[in-house]
Amino acid sequence: MAEIKLTRTKSIYGDIRGLLSQIPQTEVDNRVRGFTVKKFNDALDNLTDSSGTDYSDYKIPPSEIMRKQFSDEPDFYDSTVVRAQIGRVIGRLEQEYGFSKEELKQSPSIVILNENQNAVSLQINYTLNDLIDKTDDEKGKTQLRELKDELEKPNKNWEKIKSILIWVLNFSKELFLEILPIILQKNP
Repeated sequence: MAEIKLTRTKSIYGDIRGLLSQIPQTEVDNRVRGFTVKKFNDALDNLTDSSGTDYSDYKIPPSEIMRKQFSDEPDFYDSTVVRAQIGRVIGRLEQEYGFSKEELKQSPSIVILNENQNAVSLQINYTLNDLIDKTDDEKGKTQLRELKDELEKPNKNWEKIKSILIWVLNFSKELFLEILPIILQKNP
């Protein structure tokens, strides 16, 4: 169980590093879209859940939204504030768990590939389990469990997957759009 928590935490760490890499340097643009900040705050919630440690102090509050010139303008945050908070979280995770880019670069490439495959597989399982838990419809839960089971098999029955996807598409377009990236990641 501890290994799963560590892998999940490492996956979230990678997600947070990815967010930081997408924020332009302050000299280029001093604004960060509200969407990016929401994704960071959501990642902190996931990190808190997976690690058992409260990371909510690192969240960027709505009070940090930059003043709008027009009422219909999207929310923006000061990139200096956002970068500082993301950097603090990354630094803490690197210190507490020993995560770092250098560690990944020094590992043999085959190990990196296996770790990434395991992380992707765990993330897919968590995502499918979340979708199963969110679905109120028993038929939907059954279909999603069958899909999860089929995706875990080394020799997938793509006809079965196709029929489940058709059912999901007819059941809920939103659910289908959540599942589609999972299918694309699991396709060997």
